[in-house]
Amino acid sequence: MLTEDEKELGVALVDIGGGTTDIAIYERGSLWHTAVIGVGGDHFTNDIAVGLRTPVPDAEKIKRKCGCALSGMVDEDETMEVASVGGRKPRVMARRILSEILQPRAEEIFHLVWDEIRRAGYEKSLNSGIVLTGGGAILDGMPEIAEQIFDLPIRRGCPVGVGGLADHVNSPTFATGVGLVLYGYRNSMGDASRASRSARARSCVPPGGCAACSGNFSKRASSHADQER
Repeated sequence: MLTEDEKELGVALVDIGGGTTDIAIYERGSLWHTAVIGVGGDHFTNDIAVGLRTPVPDAEKIKRKCGCALSGMVDEDETMEVASVGGRKPRVMARRILSEILQPRAEEIFHLVWDEIRRAGYEKSLNSGIVLTGGGAILDGMPEIAEQIFDLPIRRGCPVGVGGLADHVNSPTFATGVGLVLYGYRNSMGDASRASRSARARSCVPPGGCAACSGNFSKRASSHADQER
């Protein structure tokens, strides 16, 4: 997801998850700072539910299907169907209304992220810009708003280094899940390798002690036998 060049020059990974937004800042090839902000994608959904007076499950569907965090990217004549509460009939509404609900929340998230970056003193270290990931990053208009607020290069980050199901997980939504799987796999392989080396080392030691001691014992035993003869 992050390239070695980005980590070396300085980059911030911003993972917009369901309940939180996580920040990881890399510079000179190493991780230097992490932070968690208590605002995420679920807040978009709740804003839609309240603003459009629609059930939360339907608000989530509307966000995924029609959501755009930058109202300027939505044509005024675009419409969408919105489910009503209490068994009332669905309504047809302008899609721009949805964007006008989402944009303030997106701006809030990025302003909070920028405040944290400045508080930590890394605002001048992000020479590679910012990489957005997580389910909240797939919302249309998020990179554009981020560019306006950060005035830095912005891109979406997708999982890399996976095969087989890559087509199904090649989305910022699965970045954390794929990362945890890869982390667990690499560490389990490391543990297996260490266990294998340890087993090979044990197999080389004769019963009764280390190889050096056993060798000395064999020499002493041979010398004693010669004296007896």
